[in-house]
Amino acid sequence: MYLDYFGLKKQPFGITPDTSLFFKGAERGDVLDAVLYALNSGQGIIKVVGEVGSGKTMLSRMLVNKVPDNTVFVYLLNPSIEAEQVLYAISYDLGLQVDLNDKSIQILHVLQQKLLDFYQEGKKVVLVVDEAQQMPLKTLEEIRLLSNLETETEKLLQIILFGQPELDEHIDTPSVRQLRERIIYSFYLSPLDWKMTDKYLHFRLEKAGHQGRGIFDKNAIKLLTKYADGTLRRLNVLADKSLLAAFLQKSPVVKVKHVKLALKDNIKGHKKSEALKYVALTCLVTVGILAMAYFFILVKSQGFAVETVTRIEEVPKKRSIITHQSNADEKKQMGIQASLSDNLLQSRLSAFNLWRQTTKNVYTIRLMTEPTGSAKRVESFMRSVSSPRIEDKIFVNKADDNIYIVYYDGFETYSEANLALKKLSPAMRKYKPYIVNIKK
Repeated sequence: MYLDYFGLKKQPFGITPDTSLFFKGAERGDVLDAVLYALNSGQGIIKVVGEVGSGKTMLSRMLVNKVPDNTVFVYLLNPSIEAEQVLYAISYDLGLQVDLNDKSIQILHVLQQKLLDFYQEGKKVVLVVDEAQQMPLKTLEEIRLLSNLETETEKLLQIILFGQPELDEHIDTPSVRQLRERIIYSFYLSPLDWKMTDKYLHFRLEKAGHQGRGIFDKNAIKLLTKYADGTLRRLNVLADKSLLAAFLQKSPVVKVKHVKLALKDNIKGHKKSEALKYVALTCLVTVGILAMAYFFILVKSQGFAVETVTRIEEVPKKRSIITHQSNADEKKQMGIQASLSDNLLQSRLSAFNLWRQTTKNVYTIRLMTEPTGSAKRVESFMRSVSSPRIEDKIFVNKADDNIYIVYYDGFETYSEANLALKKLSPAMRKYKPYIVNIKK
């Protein structure tokens, strides 16, 4: 409806994955190249993790377009498939004549022979498992056993697991420890911040035929980023509705009011959420009042003499202790500030490369992203969150596109990183931190 109005030749924000609109920003292009490299190496299992709507399906379709013609893909799209059915499903997808009544060992033998035939023909077979976080552990273990099918130099079957962040928690289960050890490459699709959202919107509009100045203003982009939670699918839906709202109001630019109109469908759900918050708050207040009432009844039951002693003897002591503690806290804080380096930013920039060379961890928390022209803001942020306890856990990378990226600590599993993310102080949460995968 709005295509001619904005000078577009096709729909820029459709939710159906269109590989001609693949966005390489936000490390998507890097992840694609890394997965292609991993497939070419022919070793181990590959894992790609991302939130709902982060672009996993688009990435899998890009793989089909990018791999050589001698690659054969097999898809397991049903996450609830039982372990006994996996071999049958893969064999059937490869065109093999197998019977459900056949024993697993029989099907495995036929499947192995077919994979050997493909290998002798110079073909590679790739098994793509979608929504792997929902698969039963026995099914995942059965898939892991398929990675044992190999020649002296190569795997006969390459395996890619696509899943949501819960997949990391799923495979942390001791019963699938061997599967976790077979995962050689792990990649994480990070959410978009508002600056990357700006680039994404511009890229999509340009691919759809738009020329000239940008259509979305800065504040509208920030609001879109907030309500899309950095995921591409939600962003596409909201951007499409925002363009329609701007068109209906004959506005050449999408503004905050148009984004709010696009969000109007969520008002009922939002009101219900707010109502639940008020109910929870009321319950907490009621519990607090009851607790106070119980306390006063308990004190009264102990008699007036106890109350008098408390007033005369204990209160002065408490005040003295509080004053002493306050002085101690002030001295401690002064000591903390004195212990920080004169140039914290430069110190943590230098520490980044050494950290990357020596760390064996695969996840970290991305605290902040700023252009290099905002060095003072980055320095100020780090000083606001630094202390002797965590200063050595903060690292800064100066990326190729002239931005500073502030990271916090390293973790072996997504679960550990997620637990640490939940425990971050309010100051460290200022720029909406999120978990990313560290490139090896």
